[in-house]
Amino acid sequence: MTDLMGRGPLGLKGAKPSKPPRKPMKATGPKMTKLRTAAKGQTCTLRLSCCNHNAETTSLCHIRAFGWAGTAEKPMDFLAVFACSDCHDALDRRRNGELWGWDDVTRALGETLIAQHRMGNLIVA
Repeated sequence: MTDLMGRGPLGLKGAKPSKPPRKPMKATGPKMTKLRTAAKGQTCTLRLSCCNHNAETTSLCHIRAFGWAGTAEKPMDFLAVFACSDCHDALDRRRNGELWGWDDVTRALGETLIAQHRMGNLIVA
């Protein structure tokens, strides 16, 4: 935007006009893959002591370890377990004081991979 004298917003001659404000970006949720949708209705494979055993609350719980993903990113969907809402909260450390070990996570990952393979979602060539 310039005035009649050809001066820009800072009063300088030949200053570039200001750009129109950007439109806000629409928030997009995570892309639902076959592996994520397959978790619905499955039994919890994590089965920590806090497990609610309610298959209606089961979702795909990503394992955040070993640099598999960056900050605020999820690792690939095959690096995840079927977890009820309470076990998911415990693994993501939203449930204070709930103890779990990597043996629990490893067992759950194995069971989840076998289940996904049996459902035809993971194909081993």
